Amino acid sequence: MTAEQLGQRYAGDCAYQSVGNSVVIHADCLEWMRRVPGECFHAIVTDPPYGLKEYDPEQLAKRSNGHGGIWRIPPSFDGHTRSPLPRFTALNGKEREQIEVYFQEWAMLALRVLYPGGHLFLASNVFLSQTVFAALVRAGLEFRGRSSGW
Repeated sequence: MTAEQLGQRYAGDCAYQSVGNSVVIHADCLEWMRRVPGECFHAIVTDPPYGLKEYDPEQLAKRSNGHGGIWRIPPSFDGHTRSPLPRFTALNGKEREQIEVYFQEWAMLALRVLYPGGHLFLASNVFLSQTVFAALVRAGLEFRGRSSGW
């Protein structure tokens, strides 16, 4: 099946774009995974957003102003202005719990759409990986290891 055919089959009413042999679908992933047939993917490769506070309107306004708030504004380097970065270390217990609940729901849906024996590759960060991986295991996925990325 071509990437275009995959997009037509799985995107539904969502926007999609073929990129080589892959398809990028622009959708709310939770809603989308509820709609696609079960056991239809061999693997999921993702770098999900981990921000909660960062995308509150108040914090986005502070980021736009270039100072204050939860966003870390890195200094310019060699004349290049670098993009703001979120501060995951600023999350409190309730916000970490929200991340855990989200990833448990996400993992249950991922497990539903993966073929038995399918693989999940998820980019994470050291600060949140324990919380995220615990939620994935509670949802029924098996933790098989991690890579430092280096």
